[in-house]
Amino acid sequence: MTLQLASQAVRIATFTEPEDGLLLFANGRLVAIISQLRNSVSDELAGRWFLEAGFGPCAHRAPEAFDTTGDAERWVKSCLEDGAEQNALKVS
Repeated sequence: MTLQLASQAVRIATFTEPEDGLLLFANGRLVAIISQLRNSVSDELAGRWFLEAGFGPCAHRAPEAFDTTGDAERWVKSCLEDGAEQNALKVS
Protein backbone atom coordinates (compact mmCIF):
# COMPACT_ATOMS: atom_id res chain seq x y z
CA MET A 1 0.00 0.00 0.00
CA THR A 2 1.30 3.44 -0.93
CA LEU A 3 1.61 5.90 1.93
CA GLN A 4 -0.67 8.89 1.51
CA LEU A 5 0.05 11.81 3.84
CA ALA A 6 -2.50 14.58 4.28
CA SER A 7 -2.92 17.50 6.64
CA GLN A 8 -5.71 19.72 7.86
CA ALA A 9 -5.19 23.17 9.36
CA VAL A 10 -6.90 23.79 12.72
CA ARG A 11 -6.90 26.39 15.49
CA ILE A 12 -5.85 25.03 18.88
CA ALA A 13 -7.28 26.56 22.05
CA THR A 14 -4.71 27.76 24.58
CA PHE A 15 -4.91 29.73 27.82
CA THR A 16 -3.97 32.93 26.02
CA GLU A 17 -4.84 33.08 22.33
CA PRO A 18 -5.47 30.32 19.78
CA GLU A 19 -2.47 28.84 18.01
CA ASP A 20 -2.15 27.49 14.49
CA GLY A 21 -2.26 23.74 14.39
CA LEU A 22 -2.13 20.93 11.90
CA LEU A 23 -3.66 17.47 11.98
CA LEU A 24 -1.44 14.97 10.17
CA PHE A 25 -3.04 11.91 8.57
CA ALA A 26 -1.47 8.79 7.08
CA ASN A 27 -3.77 6.86 4.76
CA GLY A 28 -6.78 8.63 6.27
CA ARG A 29 -5.83 7.94 9.90
CA LEU A 30 -4.85 10.66 12.36
CA VAL A 31 -1.26 10.06 13.46
CA ALA A 32 -0.15 13.43 14.89
CA ILE A 33 -1.25 16.88 15.99
CA ILE A 34 1.30 19.70 15.78
CA SER A 35 1.04 23.36 16.77
CA GLN A 36 3.10 26.39 15.85
CA LEU A 37 4.81 27.84 18.89
CA ARG A 38 4.38 31.57 19.44
CA ASN A 39 5.87 34.26 21.68
CA SER A 40 4.80 32.42 24.84
CA VAL A 41 7.90 30.24 24.55
CA SER A 42 11.60 30.94 24.25
CA ASP A 43 12.92 32.90 21.29
CA GLU A 44 14.72 29.74 20.20
CA LEU A 45 11.44 27.84 19.71
CA ALA A 46 9.16 30.67 18.55
CA GLY A 47 7.74 29.95 15.11
CA ARG A 48 8.70 26.26 15.16
CA TRP A 49 6.16 23.44 15.12
CA PHE A 50 5.72 21.23 18.20
CA LEU A 51 4.29 17.72 18.50
CA GLU A 52 1.22 18.03 20.75
CA ALA A 53 0.13 14.42 20.39
CA GLY A 54 1.10 11.34 18.43
CA PHE A 55 -1.05 8.29 17.74
CA GLY A 56 -0.34 4.74 16.64
CA PRO A 57 3.31 4.43 15.58
CA CYS A 58 3.89 8.10 16.48
CA ALA A 59 2.50 7.71 20.03
CA HIS A 60 5.53 6.45 21.90
CA ARG A 61 8.04 9.04 20.80
CA ALA A 62 9.50 11.92 22.76
CA PRO A 63 7.94 15.29 21.88
CA GLU A 64 9.61 16.90 18.91
CA ALA A 65 10.03 20.44 17.60
CA PHE A 66 10.19 20.94 13.83
CA ASP A 67 11.38 23.90 11.77
CA THR A 68 8.69 23.34 9.12
CA THR A 69 5.56 21.29 8.55
CA GLY A 70 7.57 19.36 5.94
CA ASP A 71 9.98 18.32 8.70
CA ALA A 72 7.00 17.09 10.74
CA GLU A 73 5.71 15.08 7.78
CA ARG A 74 9.14 13.47 7.30
CA TRP A 75 9.12 12.58 11.02
CA VAL A 76 5.68 10.94 10.61
CA LYS A 77 7.05 8.89 7.69
CA SER A 78 9.97 7.73 9.84
CA CYS A 79 7.56 6.72 12.63
CA LEU A 80 5.53 4.68 10.17
CA GLU A 81 8.63 3.06 8.69
CA ASP A 82 9.95 2.19 12.17
CA GLY A 83 6.51 0.82 13.10
CA ALA A 84 6.43 -1.35 9.98
CA GLU A 85 9.87 -2.73 10.83
CA GLN A 86 8.74 -3.53 14.38
CA ASN A 87 5.61 -5.32 13.07
CA ALA A 88 7.76 -7.33 10.64
CA LEU A 89 9.96 -8.45 13.54
CA LYS A 90 6.91 -9.58 15.53
CA VAL A 91 5.65 -11.68 12.62
CA SER A 92 8.99 -13.45 12.09
